[in-house]
Amino acid sequence: MRYDFTEGFERLRADALGRADHAPFIQQSHEFNMMLSGTNAREYYSNPEALVHGACKTALEMGFDVPDLCWDAYNIEAEALGAKLVMFDDLCPALDNLDPIVKSERDLARLKAPDPARDGRMPFVFESQQIYKELTGGTPALVYCAPFTLATQILTFERVVLGIKDDPAFIHRVLTFLVDEVLAPYVNAFCKKFPEARENYGSDAVASLPFITLDMLEEFSLQYIERLRRKTDGRVVCDNWWGDSFVKDPAAFWAMKLRATPSYLKVQDPDLWKMGAQAAKDHALAKDVPLMLGLSNNLLQYGPTEEIGRRIHEYLEIGSPGGRFTLYLCSLSCQTPIEHARAAIDAIKSFRRGDRPWEGQHRSGSEAALAESEPGRKSVQVPEKAPSGLSEAQETLLDDLFDMVVDGVSDETPDRVRQALTMKVPVSTILEDALIAAMEEIGQMFSDGTIFVPEMLLSARAMKGGLEVLRPILTQTAAKPKGLVMLATVQGDVHDIGKNLVGMMLEGAGFSVVDIGINISPEEAIEKALALEPDVIGLSALLTTTMPQMGRIVAAFRKSGLSYPIVVGGAPVTESFAKTIGADGYAEDAPGAVELVKTLLARRPAATEERRDQVLVAAR
Repeated sequence: MRYDFTEGFERLRADALGRADHAPFIQQSHEFNMMLSGTNAREYYSNPEALVHGACKTALEMGFDVPDLCWDAYNIEAEALGAKLVMFDDLCPALDNLDPIVKSERDLARLKAPDPARDGRMPFVFESQQIYKELTGGTPALVYCAPFTLATQILTFERVVLGIKDDPAFIHRVLTFLVDEVLAPYVNAFCKKFPEARENYGSDAVASLPFITLDMLEEFSLQYIERLRRKTDGRVVCDNWWGDSFVKDPAAFWAMKLRATPSYLKVQDPDLWKMGAQAAKDHALAKDVPLMLGLSNNLLQYGPTEEIGRRIHEYLEIGSPGGRFTLYLCSLSCQTPIEHARAAIDAIKSFRRGDRPWEGQHRSGSEAALAESEPGRKSVQVPEKAPSGLSEAQETLLDDLFDMVVDGVSDETPDRVRQALTMKVPVSTILEDALIAAMEEIGQMFSDGTIFVPEMLLSARAMKGGLEVLRPILTQTAAKPKGLVMLATVQGDVHDIGKNLVGMMLEGAGFSVVDIGINISPEEAIEKALALEPDVIGLSALLTTTMPQMGRIVAAFRKSGLSYPIVVGGAPVTESFAKTIGADGYAEDAPGAVELVKTLLARRPAATEERRDQVLVAAR
């Protein structure tokens, strides 16, 4: 069976020259394709026939310009190197990073370059593209995991970020190995089989802001994308960093994007909505490059349908004049309602017909758009220090300790805590006025946008080093933490970046934290909660597809008559989603999670205090 997408292919080619009849659109939809085709995920992500036919049939049924022939692109190279892949029946596969394959120089030395013709699912990728070419006449293209994100897949995000601080030479050796021995041979083998594949697309979401800083992006991501471009005759690009709205100089950030993808500029929601589509269009025109604007996956997931149509019309109206513009739907997942996907396609078709009910009504980049993008963001309240009664030497020491934690100086923090104890500074004062106060300051700085995730990780590590010195004393004196928080990543999701950071920040704020792990079912969550009796339960999800598991856990607790407050968070999670599933709160980031837990515990009935004391002390 052959599929005819001639019109869509021709539109994409003509648009690159500014000659298309209408602006084309593309979509990330592999999970949606899997769902709509009714194929088990284990089959869909391992059988090339299932992948290609699922993508093509979905494109025809939905009215897409062209199919999305993508797969779980972040996993292929790491799996071929030996990382453990977790498969599900109805979700995209994920890597299990609880036991990363590289923890040291010795592990790196043991890694063998994968053979694209044999190892992991690399052959599945090649065969999928061959079938796609035969059935559609389309040009094959490889979607690969970019060097920085691949490094986090084999080491974990925390190890990479902390390694950049502690041993940057080692991280450079890892990235060099990944480019020279893994990615370049993989891309070159693909291009040898498919010489027409002139542009192959990197996925590098973990190198986005605020996950890393601009300096890290330059030295540890962009430098290696450019190295990969040199080793593949310029046949690779990498276009999916976000975080444009976090920088003071968007033009400088877009210049970095154009170094990674010289052929076009891509800007997508939520940054696009905050900054304005017109700003991106103006920059593309000034640099004489094509433009791609991306629609929010959250909007496609939750709607409403009128807002989907209205935003699509705005982006098309701003982006289309002069051609060389593509609309990007990012992304349609297996949880995206079909009616929302159809609303998006209908909006595109109505715009092409000339039906423009919102003509001239541009809202992206407005104050209202910014407020809508950050409805729950609040300043973290850092309390004023009360008179301490300490000597000047003791105060100076605590100030130094505070600064060390804020600056992330982890190697000296434990000794400084011991020095404070020797100088008879009360344990509670060290904890509250130095360690906890420093993490409150860090939370404020993150909320203000003056630091990013790496600085938070470094400060949290420094704080934990000091806390380890105090922990035995706190246990002996039966000092009670502020509360017990149980954290979990929901079933089907094996990511723990955000959850780990929240745990560190909560500990830094004086809470006892028990992390019960990843891929947690409702039954497991209830069993652990009954054993721990937490004051608050925090659920994390990094994938749109696993968000419904949060609702299942909340429902299971309520059905069982358990009233523990449950809060949710993670990259795709929103405040409206939290309300929909009946959660007790939502936090946009780690500092916000700390403030939310404080607020919930402030409402805790006094009668529960005595019953919780024994559990809290034991948790120390």
